[in-house]
Amino acid sequence: MAAPSRAELVRIIFDILRTQLLSVGDEFTERSSLVDAGLDSLAVTQLLLAIEEATGVWVDESLLTPENLASAESLAACVYELQRRAS
Repeated sequence: MAAPSRAELVRIIFDILRTQLLSVGDEFTERSSLVDAGLDSLAVTQLLLAIEEATGVWVDESLLTPENLASAESLAACVYELQRRAS
């Protein structure tokens, strides 16, 4: 299986957030604040597990900075970098 592109990672993470973890409306986008959308510590743990299941990339909790958790887009950039380093 080929590693997902950065754009695919954005879509994957956005879909996980929208369909599995957050109760958000149509105003929620790939650039929306995850904290403002209700992402809490339990949801972060679930998100990391879902990302690993979907992509095979484990995101260490030390990388969960406010910058990386700012939006689905910023988290996807972090996952993309981890994926590139691993290959």
